[in-house]
Amino acid sequence: MTRRRHLPGKVLVRLAAGLELLDLPAHRDVRTRVAEARPALDRGGALDRCIHRHSGALRASHAFTTRQNVANPGRRHLGWDALEHELGLSRTFRVDVHPMVHVPSLVADLAALSGVEMASPLFLAQTPFATRSQSEEPDLDLDGSRAMIGAGAALDLEPGDSALIVALIDSGVSTHHPELFHRLRPGLNTVSSADLEPGLELLSQARPRGQDVADDQGHGTAVAGILGANGLDVAPGLAGEAQILPIRALCGARVPGEAHATAIGSLADIDSGFKTAIDLGARVLNLSFGTAQSDLDPTDPVPHVQVVRYALARECVLVSAAGNSGKDEAFFPAALPGVIAVGAVGPSRRRSRFSTGGAHVALCAPGEGIRVAALEGYGRLSGTSFSAPMVAGACALMLAHAARRSTPLSAGQVRDLLRQSAASFAAGDPRTTATTCGAGILDVPAALRAVEEECRLEAA
Repeated sequence: MTRRRHLPGKVLVRLAAGLELLDLPAHRDVRTRVAEARPALDRGGALDRCIHRHSGALRASHAFTTRQNVANPGRRHLGWDALEHELGLSRTFRVDVHPMVHVPSLVADLAALSGVEMASPLFLAQTPFATRSQSEEPDLDLDGSRAMIGAGAALDLEPGDSALIVALIDSGVSTHHPELFHRLRPGLNTVSSADLEPGLELLSQARPRGQDVADDQGHGTAVAGILGANGLDVAPGLAGEAQILPIRALCGARVPGEAHATAIGSLADIDSGFKTAIDLGARVLNLSFGTAQSDLDPTDPVPHVQVVRYALARECVLVSAAGNSGKDEAFFPAALPGVIAVGAVGPSRRRSRFSTGGAHVALCAPGEGIRVAALEGYGRLSGTSFSAPMVAGACALMLAHAARRSTPLSAGQVRDLLRQSAASFAAGDPRTTATTCGAGILDVPAALRAVEEECRLEAA
């Protein structure tokens, strides 16, 4: 039995290549009442017969929207391109059934059909990274994290590019916070279901209005400030003049046994927002959420694989928090190939006690006692969630610095230059090694100098 939470009465199905059901509307259009979900998936075929053995009725829609018609309500299921077909995004469907259906049994029966490539419950992911702890070192200099990575000097070298979009897939943002005035692009809300499992208490109900990105938990607001704050009472955002695209794909909830509220959302909502951000032009995406590999059953699909492949094919730079388990283990999406997984260090330049490690971690950034924008005013938080946006901001500056020299950088080049330019960890800590914490600590001015050298070599 899986330990992962999932939504009652909802399944995700991806069909085998060549089995396209193009007439089903996009879930985003269904959610915003532009279209109605269909009462049949394959018009009475094997899929519908299988589902009807478990449920008297069903409602089906496309899980994703097309790149071609992302901004065209009512047509978002039309015009799939070759990459969307290749990765199965055009063949992925959300199916609602009776809420009392035993979803694992239905999924097992669907997975046994010859035309089904994947069947899964709509699992939930959360932001388990906001530890809310103070620094483990009480003499923390509140500006020390910025000084450690050379943030001020980096912004003097490169102010950033106002045409570059950094997407924030999170719990939304506080659009009225003064630190975020004029820093946000019109965003998107993909949260679609308030029907969580018993015991989970939502802080607010799912809101169907497509551009209502109001944060009800605070996690996304904190991350947004690190990326794009105006610098009124926290340091200026490290993404410089880049614009922040907020995607509200998770909502605030209280989990039994946990002292603080978390942000939680279905993988389908997260992946839908993830893909839409790419189609709206985001070049850098910050992903401060995750699912532990240890929570996966052998038959569970690994989360986010298709949308990560889609993003990398579009040359997007993906930055993810490594996790806060304190163990050496994999969280997804951080551990997926091509994603820049970020761990946390404290003022001593050693791995934070809570920081998840592993061979997939690319580098670390400060993550203890970080001063952040809060839903009301300001606060201090610790966690790899707040290390990741420092790296995402650095990536935005690197892309801007290269564009200023008329030289494009690939996502792979950005990752390599970050690692090559990273500063050393403090010596003497057996938990802080290159095999568990990556190449070192983010050094943004050094990364920008590495970009300059890369541009010089390519121009030679």
